[in-house]
Amino acid sequence: MSHPAGVPPAEHCDELVTELTRHARLLHVFKVRHAGRIPGLDGAAFGVLALLVRRGPQRQGELAEAAVLDPSTVSRYVAQLVRSGLVTRRPHPADGRAVHLVATPEGIALADAALAQRQKVLAELLAGWSADDTATLVRLLRRLNDGMEAQRDGTEHAGRPVGS
Repeated sequence: MSHPAGVPPAEHCDELVTELTRHARLLHVFKVRHAGRIPGLDGAAFGVLALLVRRGPQRQGELAEAAVLDPSTVSRYVAQLVRSGLVTRRPHPADGRAVHLVATPEGIALADAALAQRQKVLAELLAGWSADDTATLVRLLRRLNDGMEAQRDGTEHAGRPVGS
């Protein structure tokens, strides 16, 4: 049976949904296990810290958008991070009425250590893979993520409007 160009057969979509669901569950377990547990800090708050370390000082709304989280959720995580001494609030350099969230040296050190641990575990998982297989995985995962972001944002992707 032939399929229109660019449309995968249904069985491939079914398998992909199954594997992506499995991957999401396993990734959640992996993230919780390697989040560098701190008393009083929700494991998901660690992801917000890591994003703040990677992106640099942010307004809370910018951080919520980058994390693809509800602003109230980010507010709760930021409160935990501030209480834990991992993030501080500072006046925005260009707008004294606004607040920038900034990772503290302790927050940066914790995020860096956790990232190094995650990279070590991932390197162990991929130890038997060829460089080409790893590069292909990165390329295809980036392509899938770009398409998902474009659909979320309602923008065009790969030369086609989303949904067409």
